[in-house]
Amino acid sequence: MDTFRPPAESWTTADGAQVDERGIRDIIDRAKRETRVDFKYDGAFFTPRLRGINHLEVGRSRIISSPLAIILEWLYLQFTRLRDGMQRLSEWLFPRHDRLWCDHVDSHLVGRVIHADRRGDGAPIHNLHVEFWGRTWIGTWRKLAVGRTDRDGNFRLPFDLRQARRISLRHLYFEVHTTTRVYFDADTPRLHFDLWVRQPVPKSDLIGMDYNLRTLQLDFWCYREDAPAPRARVNAEGTAPEHYSHGREDAMMQQIIPIELTKLKHLEQITLAPGTLTIDQIQKDYPENLTTCIEKYLPGYTRGDDWFGERMMNGMNRGYFQPDPEAQGSYWIRYFGKCWYDSNEVYAMPDVDIRFTLKDDGLPRPSEIRLTGRLSAHDHDPWATRSYTPMDGASWTHAKRVARVAGAFNTEVEEHFAGTHLNTEQFAVACYRNLRLNPVAALLMPHLKEVSILDHTADRTLIGGYIPSAAALTEKGLQQRTRDILGVLDWKGWRPMTPISPAHSCARAEALFWDVVSTYVEDFFADRAAEIREHWYEVYRFSEDLVTHSVPVAFTAPGDRPPEGENWAALARRRLDYYRGQYCFDPSLDRPVIDGQPRALSRITAAQSFDAAGPEDWDNLKQACRYAIMQATYMHTWINEHQYDDLGEVFYSCGGLRFGTKPDGIMAPESDLEIALDLVRATQMLFFTNLLSRTEYGFITRNEEGDVNPRFARALESRRDAFRLLGVDIDAIESRTNI
Repeated sequence: MDTFRPPAESWTTADGAQVDERGIRDIIDRAKRETRVDFKYDGAFFTPRLRGINHLEVGRSRIISSPLAIILEWLYLQFTRLRDGMQRLSEWLFPRHDRLWCDHVDSHLVGRVIHADRRGDGAPIHNLHVEFWGRTWIGTWRKLAVGRTDRDGNFRLPFDLRQARRISLRHLYFEVHTTTRVYFDADTPRLHFDLWVRQPVPKSDLIGMDYNLRTLQLDFWCYREDAPAPRARVNAEGTAPEHYSHGREDAMMQQIIPIELTKLKHLEQITLAPGTLTIDQIQKDYPENLTTCIEKYLPGYTRGDDWFGERMMNGMNRGYFQPDPEAQGSYWIRYFGKCWYDSNEVYAMPDVDIRFTLKDDGLPRPSEIRLTGRLSAHDHDPWATRSYTPMDGASWTHAKRVARVAGAFNTEVEEHFAGTHLNTEQFAVACYRNLRLNPVAALLMPHLKEVSILDHTADRTLIGGYIPSAAALTEKGLQQRTRDILGVLDWKGWRPMTPISPAHSCARAEALFWDVVSTYVEDFFADRAAEIREHWYEVYRFSEDLVTHSVPVAFTAPGDRPPEGENWAALARRRLDYYRGQYCFDPSLDRPVIDGQPRALSRITAAQSFDAAGPEDWDNLKQACRYAIMQATYMHTWINEHQYDDLGEVFYSCGGLRFGTKPDGIMAPESDLEIALDLVRATQMLFFTNLLSRTEYGFITRNEEGDVNPRFARALESRRDAFRLLGVDIDAIESRTNI
């Protein structure tokens, strides 16, 4: 694999036959079919199992393998099932009816609801559903009052004092309900309310006209105060503001167990007898990925120029092709390295600039790779640039590997975690905090759910776990970098990537899905325009939360600026110039200023009522909704579905290459184990990429939970053939940011 081979119109297969371009395509298509990972888990009684998604670890997850532990867990599960069954039985025997037990209003239950804050002055929670209930001695329920909080979080529930003080009522409760899920009955959204808080009300205290519950501070979708990005706060007990659906948990457990057992076997073997395990053996224990499968039929092909260019255009690392102003018909893809972020001295991470020209078939062929930064432990100049071309033989092959690794790191950290996960979470928090009566809640919630709790797990397993141990940036450095990427992400002006040739299927499919989303959103707004306008105040609060908690524009805040010096300033300019094309970010827009800093997210509206809104606010809201749905669904799906294809072979690509001890550092063949991942990181990487690629739950067309608007699914279904011609299976497009 380390031998340089010049570009060729044909290739020699493993059995010595010559195949032309069509034969190569047939083999690649065959490899894609063969490497579709399918997890099978029969759920047998003594089969090891995971305690839960939140117990997932890239190291040693909390897996149950002892037969005694499995039996005890089974007994506990039976207890919980019995408990839940009794609760369902109670709900069936004693249903809550909508009848209001009120003959004469002569008293009120009053109070105020705000977001919990350690200073006690959290923001008020508007339009929150509140109820006043009584329960009789025999267990039946009586609704005494119902209402909503106003814009300032105040509520005033009128009730009949005599009804509330009846001797037949044993307990009285004040309850707060919140919208947690949206389901669709045909094309009609049905909001699902969950009990958030239940507070007893002493019956003996109801003696006057009003009973004041005072100010209730709810730990309800609060923002984290210790995070560098807008994140949902998890309370002291470790409870997130939402939970995974049962179907999601069941599917995840089924898919995790097989690869979790493989990883545990490797870690145990490394601990007890490390000399008996190699990276090759680790690789073979995991399901075959795309590159290893292609190599089985076409030895050396995945290290060639044609495959390199094709994957940079249409694979996981699909980059932004920036036109070369000095050479007509040439393009640059740029992956930025350590920059000024906190890093370690184990892994190299240079800047990588790749020049491409287009072949006759429209696919790119690399013509030059520039590496800027330290390539070995002996280098001390972070600004040294080295250039490689196909005429450089083995060095060219090594440079392509460095480029693949840089692309994988940038894609995972910037486009995957920051661009979809954290980006989606900031919309999710603002949505769940503010949208309840406005139909936009039904539009967005199915695509924003569960991302906050998923990101909370990623903080521990990836950002604070695996990635700092297998790449150049520390946890602090990763937080700095993802904050800067959020600083160039904005809904305003975003558009899909522009194809540079008919072979640019990634960009063409992206534009096609954007068209589907745009049509769906336009139809939704047309159908529900009156309700959206009626509850415009919620849109205003949604917009204000987005803007207020948005990060500053990249490189502008005091803690985000590059170090002093022209080289650093020039690097920041190069990055911002490239990000303008990659993320469609326009720093020249008139941006909202919060605490003296221009914010990355544009304001949707500054009006508290639709009558006072500007003429562009309606379109702003539609564009923001399109953007949020696009990032949470298709943009996340593309990276997720291709991770195991392009990041599932340790020697082909990984998160980082170690400096090693040799003078050439990372410019070395794949056989140099000093620069490769160690055994622990190798199995963790394959576990991680295998897991993330195949979640197998939560898709638009499959609509497993009935939470996707059938109109959206039908709009996507109508383009099935068009997507298929671009190599996209619409049944694999996620309805939300899965994992």
